[in-house]
Amino acid sequence: MTSYKPVWLFIQGETQRNSQAFATYQEAWDSAEARFQRWSMPTGYYVEESTDPVNYEYKDGVDKRL
Repeated sequence: MTSYKPVWLFIQGETQRNSQAFATYQEAWDSAEARFQRWSMPTGYYVEESTDPVNYEYKDGVDKRL
């Protein structure tokens, strides 16, 4: 099963992830975008496929642990 993980970009090409894994690309993207808008250090974000089990959903503008 494929899941999708948000990834944040930082200065000098550094990337950071957390333990969140979403069922859809769109949920992961929306979560990454929402967090990016609140943080001041990241310079961008993207989503990568993962084999981690899905443990979050992004619904109504909030990350919800499953």
